[in-house]
Amino acid sequence: MGLENIVDSALLTEDIIDSRWEESPFYKLKLMKAKQAGARYEAITKDILTKLGHTVEDPESTDHDCIVNGEKIEIKGSMLTKGHDSDFFSFLQIRPAQDYNAVIFMTIDFDEIHLYKMTKDKVMEAIENKIIKKQHGGNKANSGTFCYNGPMTRLDVEVLG
Repeated sequence: MGLENIVDSALLTEDIIDSRWEESPFYKLKLMKAKQAGARYEAITKDILTKLGHTVEDPESTDHDCIVNGEKIEIKGSMLTKGHDSDFFSFLQIRPAQDYNAVIFMTIDFDEIHLYKMTKDKVMEAIENKIIKKQHGGNKANSGTFCYNGPMTRLDVEVLG
């Protein structure tokens, strides 16, 4: 017998999933682990872009996710961040050293998907202006990995749909 008998039962049974998603068509996506969700976000984004008439091709390397209309594209997806009612998303593993021309951010709220495109130059500006911040180790670390947490209105993006 282990320590399970002394653990507060509320810690084991409390609902960790935001119940507002239960009626959403994206509920199963919300339940996925990060790696699974990331792969699904990529597939959904590529499907949408193809259906919107864009040419979507396989990547040339692991530095980007696909090539859209001749541009190397990195895809990042996020579902509405818990504790917010609208327009607050978290994007991780933004790596400016990788070979891509732009990032397409896919956002999912309770009943809508939107795509936003941000050029690599704009990503670099957002890093310089500390809008997109270092993901690991604070300001002194140099992991080369950045993240963004906030509303899409703070990013200089082109709305794709």
